[in-house]
Amino acid sequence: MKPIIYFLLICGIACNSPLKSKQEMSDSSSSQEDATQAASSNSSENASGGTANAGSAPAPGEESSNVTKGGNDAVSTTLRFKHYKYAIVSKGDGSGRTITIADTDTKIDSLKADSTTIHDVKGILQQTAIDDLDNDKNPEIYLFTAAEGTERTGSVYGVTYINNKGVRIFSGDIDNVDQKGYRGRDSFYIQQKYVVRTYPLYGDTDIDSKPTGGKRTIKYKLTKQGNSYMLKEAK
Repeated sequence: MKPIIYFLLICGIACNSPLKSKQEMSDSSSSQEDATQAASSNSSENASGGTANAGSAPAPGEESSNVTKGGNDAVSTTLRFKHYKYAIVSKGDGSGRTITIADTDTKIDSLKADSTTIHDVKGILQQTAIDDLDNDKNPEIYLFTAAEGTERTGSVYGVTYINNKGVRIFSGDIDNVDQKGYRGRDSFYIQQKYVVRTYPLYGDTDIDSKPTGGKRTIKYKLTKQGNSYMLKEAK
């Protein structure tokens, strides 16, 4: 009698055993391997809850290209120099456009800001840049605008910060561009210690979309005259 009972118990255990067949074990192993490969290939997503930023953080001052253009709508951007932050807002239309720069010393009080406003700005703000062209350890902010219309004449506005106080930089020689072959379409940028301007040259019979005279490049350096600052053409 006892052998029969033992036999029935063994059969019952075997029928309820969680052991899998060889095929089931193979399928399970393949599924785990596929999941591991998927997690590895999407490690940036898994680590951050979304796609990780593969690029490095922008260096101070690199926000200069982030000007949001909006026609007559207000546009804004932010520049940084060491522990200073400059929030720039341009608003208004052609009859009364202004650019305001609010500067903050983040080491002292990140909520307190002094502001400098430039009035009667010609053109729409296209780009901003921050640098120290005269190497006096004080930052300068340069604001590049382009007039509306077909010629898109370019202008430059600047402010330097002396003892943390904004002082205007006058455009100087930038306003005295050689008119021979000039029809606007200026591009401005900072290169080494200069503000650089380039524009296409037109022949008398050229149409606006096809200049034939090549390109002119002019460099301007920041100079101090008395208590004033001005951009002068570098000869």
